[in-house]
Amino acid sequence: MPTTESDESPRVPAQRRRRRGATRGPSGPAGRAPAGRRRGPVRPGPPQDEWARRLLAALTGHRTPQDLWGLATGTALHHLTTAAPPYRTATPVLRTTRATQVGPGILEASATLEADGRVHAIAFRLEDRGDGVWRCTALELAP
Repeated sequence: MPTTESDESPRVPAQRRRRRGATRGPSGPAGRAPAGRRRGPVRPGPPQDEWARRLLAALTGHRTPQDLWGLATGTALHHLTTAAPPYRTATPVLRTTRATQVGPGILEASATLEADGRVHAIAFRLEDRGDGVWRCTALELAP
């Protein structure tokens, strides 16, 4: 029998084609994705947010009012230490903070907290000592 040659060449596995927009995965060193944009140090939030968290920690017993010495005046500290800690049963959640600038370096702020399905309010006055450190000079707790 005569041999005939075929027009077909032997089949070679087709190379995989990448679709446009498809990614291969991480391509950095050791198979990690390349580092993104580096961020600088975390800036603190507004002073009323920071102080609301401090006061909340003191009211829940996670921090003692004495931890705020040097950051709060005597009347604000006295009010904080004589206030019965009302939030011992449930961990309160800080809901909102608001502040109004009433003068240069003076803020009057309020915060609302939720605990046990009830909403509580705190009002406080903050004064900038001139070095960027805010000091609590007045404090009122609403039930």
